[in-house]
Amino acid sequence: MALPKVPTTNVGIYNHIRVSTDCNENTNLSLASLCNGGSFAFDNSFGAAGGPAQSFDVIGGTNNPITTTADSVNLHDDVIGNAPFNLANCIGGQYT
Repeated sequence: MALPKVPTTNVGIYNHIRVSTDCNENTNLSLASLCNGGSFAFDNSFGAAGGPAQSFDVIGGTNNPITTTADSVNLHDDVIGNAPFNLANCIGGQYT
């Protein structure tokens, strides 16, 4: 079963990015770690169904500064996974 897609508005680290990446932690979340899987202020880990946001299968949708086409194949892992980390770059992201 696919993980939930990151919505196009009111995106939150806990309610959306954490769930869409299948992050194992509920506290001490790091946007940097959720985006690229590395160890920053906190080191977040992921379940088998997910992984860092840079590895989403698809991204895109209204309000995503990288691509506005919903369900585009994620060819932008270098943008999502490198600083400065931007919550908006994850919009429409999903593991299918």
